[in-house]
Amino acid sequence: MKDALYEIAFRNSRRYEELAERAERTSDDELAEFFRRTFEEEVRRAAEARTLLAQRVAE
Repeated sequence: MKDALYEIAFRNSRRYEELAERAERTSDDELAEFFRRTFEEEVRRAAEARTLLAQRVAE
């Protein structure tokens, strides 16, 4: 179950990367940078979720 939840969190973060790529294609560097920062934050959150879920399973 924990891997499935992590996958969902990571998949959601990937959407921001896709939005950044779209923004780059339209030469909107400011928006692309915003989506890249958001992507990085979401990846960190997904990693934190994975750690927390692993702790719960170990308990």
